[in-house]
Amino acid sequence: MRLFFKKGKQRKLLEEYKKSIKVETWVEVAKHLKVNPDALKEWLYESVSLPSNIYFILDKNHIFQKYIVSKRSDSWGQSLGGINSSGSPQSTPRSIKLPLHSPELAECFGIILGDGCVYISKKYLVYQVRVASHPIDEEEYSHFVSALFERLFGVKTYIVRSGRARYVTVSSKKFALYLKKYLPGLKTKFVFPSWMFKDPECLRGFIRGLVDTDGSVYRLSNKNPNIVRIGFKNADESLIAAYRTALLKLDFHPSKLTHRNVFLTSKSDTERYIKEIGFHNSKHRKRLIKIAPSYSGQIFL
Repeated sequence: MRLFFKKGKQRKLLEEYKKSIKVETWVEVAKHLKVNPDALKEWLYESVSLPSNIYFILDKNHIFQKYIVSKRSDSWGQSLGGINSSGSPQSTPRSIKLPLHSPELAECFGIILGDGCVYISKKYLVYQVRVASHPIDEEEYSHFVSALFERLFGVKTYIVRSGRARYVTVSSKKFALYLKKYLPGLKTKFVFPSWMFKDPECLRGFIRGLVDTDGSVYRLSNKNPNIVRIGFKNADESLIAAYRTALLKLDFHPSKLTHRNVFLTSKSDTERYIKEIGFHNSKHRKRLIKIAPSYSGQIFL
């Protein structure tokens, strides 16, 4: 059974429980409840309804019972929409748009692989896609990602600041299952889909998504202030190798893989990157102007 509370009361219930068991972190609360921390976060954000068995642990005296506005069976979303269900109890279950192969879709894939995650818990009916960003330096970029997801897939996004990060969040069963099926590199080693590898514009979009989320721009040395380096680092070596392959395909000259890093260093390469690929993340654009003012005429802040 799933329980639906008045807005704000589900979170308040969880906060009161945390106080009662006298712990410091939400991870400790998850351990007490014997649940996945990601599921607990969803309950805190009130993007997913609370299972009745968890409620009975949290509220043994039934103090919050008066705030329950409705109850539904665990399969309510499936009976209403099956795979088309949004996975979010606060929204009407609906289908998502299935985008055509395009540079925007390739960029979306790069963004999620760069600094995103897809979390699925069938037990707790959690289907969530999240992209992390810096809470201050990348606030503008988080809105770009939010708009991109909504435009491509017709999903509802939420931007939530938590701790040291800002998250673009989508609670959608269909979106999560789509990515699980079609996003290369999500569960296995990355292999380019043919539609992306054969299209230079799609490769550029994919590269931009990776660098905007998990890349860096910095001065190579103080002796040469106008020589900048564009780097990409990731824990998944198959993804780094794919990034390097994409650059080679576009006739760039990337470095070899070094400590899970690949760099573009030559002036001709960095100038081409800025002109042909560019950045949608204003953090990188501002950083570039700061360390190499000579590029100010080539990009828009």
